[in-house]
Amino acid sequence: MIGVALAAFVLAQAPQPGAAEALAGLYGRALGAASECQGIARERLEAAAQAAAAHVKALAKNGAAQQAAGAELARGVDRGSRDVKSGALTCDQAESEFGNLERDLAASR
Repeated sequence: MIGVALAAFVLAQAPQPGAAEALAGLYGRALGAASECQGIARERLEAAAQAAAAHVKALAKNGAAQQAAGAELARGVDRGSRDVKSGALTCDQAESEFGNLERDLAASR
């Protein structure tokens, strides 16, 4: 019982990701998955990647938050790419998520 309480205490004390870092992971995953699908034009991917990076950077409160968000964006891209390569995500799903990302980014401007 003490172990569970200690684990809960430690988890509660762990730093929680900020909005920029959380969004970076989601954006990265959608970008990484989309990059594995030939049906998505490279120009669209590049434009979305630039918009996502700018949005995440604007949300970050300081340089450390920007670095953490950038690292999470890169991890998200890797996760998304692996998801498509492994078959955990289809290109239809990736294209749908990418379209949602584009709409979200357009709305955030």
